[in-house]
Amino acid sequence: MIKNNPLVSATRIGLTLFAVSILLLHVLQPDITFLYDAMSYYVFGSGGWLLPASLVSLGLGSLTLSLGLARRVRGTRAIAGISCLALWGVCLLVSAVFPTDPKGSWDQPPSTSGMIHFMAANLAFVSLTIAALILARELSKDSRWMPVKRGMVWMAVLTAASFLLLMLSIVSIFASSGAPLYFGLTERLFFLMGAGWIGIVSVGLIPYN
Repeated sequence: MIKNNPLVSATRIGLTLFAVSILLLHVLQPDITFLYDAMSYYVFGSGGWLLPASLVSLGLGSLTLSLGLARRVRGTRAIAGISCLALWGVCLLVSAVFPTDPKGSWDQPPSTSGMIHFMAANLAFVSLTIAALILARELSKDSRWMPVKRGMVWMAVLTAASFLLLMLSIVSIFASSGAPLYFGLTERLFFLMGAGWIGIVSVGLIPYN
């Protein structure tokens, strides 16, 4: 039994640093509303460097988890899920490098950086959702994942549900004159569910030989 898997430890460190950074940003920038404003706007305010740092932490943590899974899980579908998880991690790194456009610019043409950030973020959302659904199904077939099977499956379902809410929020921009409706809430909900799923999978990876 692997009691101190460095890849699992790296994943947990990434999750922890991400969570702490985002919580600090909520305190440092109370003007960014929880319900309506994207987390990406934190980059422009006090302690703004914490936003890209948090994305890098979560991105690297996700990549280490995908590496750990790739070393111990077999099967075409599982590999597809692992690839999507790795793509999520890469997209987070890209989003960290290319900041979004400032708050209040939804009705203006995006900058190059803003467009790259938007595209990378949306690809990240799709990739993690697919990864969670595929891997929850494939890993559940292995008895070694039995201790975390229920939590892993439920978190995958909740991740998918939060993804649908997030997409509805983004689509709402075409029916409104401003920012997407409740984007801040749906984005934070998605990250919460997705990070929770990643955490549970990292727990399930520990007993692998």
